[in-house]
Amino acid sequence: MKNARVYAYTIILGFILLSQIPIYFTAITSLKTEKEIYRSDITWLPHKVTLENFRKILIVEEERDFKIYIINSLGIAGISTLIVIFFGTLGGYAFSKYRFVGSDVLLLLILVIRVIPPVTLLTPLYKLSTWLGIYDTWTILIWANVYLFLPFTIWLLKAFFDNVPSELPEAAKIDGCSNYGAFRRVVLPIIFPGVSAAAILTFLYSWNHFIFALALTSTPNAKTIPVGLYDFVGDFYIDWGSMCAAALISTIPAILFIIFFQKYIVSGLLTGAIK
Repeated sequence: MKNARVYAYTIILGFILLSQIPIYFTAITSLKTEKEIYRSDITWLPHKVTLENFRKILIVEEERDFKIYIINSLGIAGISTLIVIFFGTLGGYAFSKYRFVGSDVLLLLILVIRVIPPVTLLTPLYKLSTWLGIYDTWTILIWANVYLFLPFTIWLLKAFFDNVPSELPEAAKIDGCSNYGAFRRVVLPIIFPGVSAAAILTFLYSWNHFIFALALTSTPNAKTIPVGLYDFVGDFYIDWGSMCAAALISTIPAILFIIFFQKYIVSGLLTGAIK
């Protein structure tokens, strides 16, 4: 038994170390000089540490402002997450606890929406955004994120709501709660870990989404970080140092978001247990 545990921990540790190698090379590349980056041999530590790459990404150029990209990503991912969680929570609860004509068919259609390959939606969304005058704005990117992630969130949270006994909200109603009050005060705290997980996934997907942000934007007005990183790729030259520095900076808000919601996942588990 003890040997099996040692083997398991060894495999997990080996996987963690291997998975961190790209992140490690991204970090050290951001601290290397341009000459060292383009050497033919691999260097595991920078021979000369420089912050020039970080300085370059903070410089506002005519067609690139990385600070704007961060603001755009935060705003688009944050608003998309709020909308998806709001409607996903209500939708999951409705499909789980209420039966109405066509509910099973509607739930299946919601899943079918997510089955469609997202890349096939690029042309319709582009045409629609130009027709409505919302091309190269936050609106079209938020709309695309909600369309992509709301079906998954509804199905995910429905599974959490299915595990909540129906007697709990009914008992709350007997004690004087309205439908909304029973949902907010009794059911929601129990499934809060699921809501937190859905929020983290939606935020990260929206934060890292590339193809829609590339196709539906053309100026820094709505460009997100993944598209901003692509700006460092030229026709004949790739600025690896600046790209790696920008990638490191872009991970900070996402990491902080995950840390924040991880705390609430634990809080939700404890609250659910007490209830």
